[in-house]
Amino acid sequence: MQSGSRYIIATGIGTLGLSLLYFLSLVLHIPFFITVPVIFVCVLFVFWWVVKGIKPVDSTVQQPFWALLVLLLCLFLIVGGVLPVADKYGGWDAWGIWNLHAKYLADPDNWKKMFQNISFAHPDYPLYVPAVVGFFLRLFSEKYLEIIPFIFSFSIMLFIPVLIYFENLRKNIAVAAIIFFLFALDSSYLKNGTSQYADTPLAFFFLCAFICLSYAHEDRKYITLSAVCLGGCIWAKNEGSILALLFIVFNMKLFFSRKNIKAFAAGMAIPLFFFLLFKICYAPDAAILSGQNKETFNQLFIKDRYDLVWDYFKDNVAHKFYYVKICVFNYLLLCVLERKWPDKQFLLLVCCAIAYTMVYVLTPGGIEWLLGTSQERLMHQLMPALMYVLSQRFVRVQFSLPKQEVL
Repeated sequence: MQSGSRYIIATGIGTLGLSLLYFLSLVLHIPFFITVPVIFVCVLFVFWWVVKGIKPVDSTVQQPFWALLVLLLCLFLIVGGVLPVADKYGGWDAWGIWNLHAKYLADPDNWKKMFQNISFAHPDYPLYVPAVVGFFLRLFSEKYLEIIPFIFSFSIMLFIPVLIYFENLRKNIAVAAIIFFLFALDSSYLKNGTSQYADTPLAFFFLCAFICLSYAHEDRKYITLSAVCLGGCIWAKNEGSILALLFIVFNMKLFFSRKNIKAFAAGMAIPLFFFLLFKICYAPDAAILSGQNKETFNQLFIKDRYDLVWDYFKDNVAHKFYYVKICVFNYLLLCVLERKWPDKQFLLLVCCAIAYTMVYVLTPGGIEWLLGTSQERLMHQLMPALMYVLSQRFVRVQFSLPKQEVL
């Protein structure tokens, strides 16, 4: 794994551990003066464990100076691009759901009251983001409610393109730079990334699962790390369960082989346990599930619902993800020219998009408002992993001049 990638992934998994442990401290009524040092020590241990034993493949490779310039320039573009597009208090769901949940979780005496706010606040949503933000609100002060969620969401948003850049840099500097610039100049990505929603953390963990799995042939530890990241997906948002399940199905042979199953179980067990504890003991039923009835499956045969989903999808691609469309076209063109099927991980992402489509189709009642408010964010969840998978194909393209025949 690339040197910088180890620390980014370790930081992400460290925040996952922080979120889980803080939730546990609320469940067990552990005093905060005990919770803080325990979480601090555990996060440091997780960080050490992730980094330890992973030898960076680029430790002896000297990167050209302009690779650092590209990194600094893109970081400058991202910071400058965020300022005009970021909402001051985050998007509606930030202050109406995620930051509201964080305020509940910052109150050890009344945090369970969040589950009574069923009508609008979606208390069935997993607690990765609100638990991290709630911990720091309680550690510092609620007067920082406007600062802490922004710093957290901005950091995760920044990690994604930097992580992809590091993973491509040693293989093909040109492709790494192009992909990084596409992220840095994408106002939709910057706006969604700083919305303070849980979609970007979900996208981050899903991307990390792909990256860790790509190194699975080197060490079983990467199987564990990939499983932990899938656990992060399910703890970040409800849709993460769909993504994690499909990821496991597509890589079932690898995960459940005799030599890897223990490593996979070790990574998935703890996040899955906390997710089930939360869902079974605390969270109310999700609104989309409680509205299911015997007529729901009849919606599978209503063509208008598919047409509506497709129309919104085309509009989002045209206005928010146009460069992704171009990258996918070039990827498929390479597959045709080389007479190869698309990679398994690309097909996995296609299935994730299909699964999201079926959720819309099966959602009770009208879906136009739901599509208008959520489809772009669902595409945002998949886009970083898709760009990583596409870039891994592009870095292997070799250009060479035709050899001249000797007369």
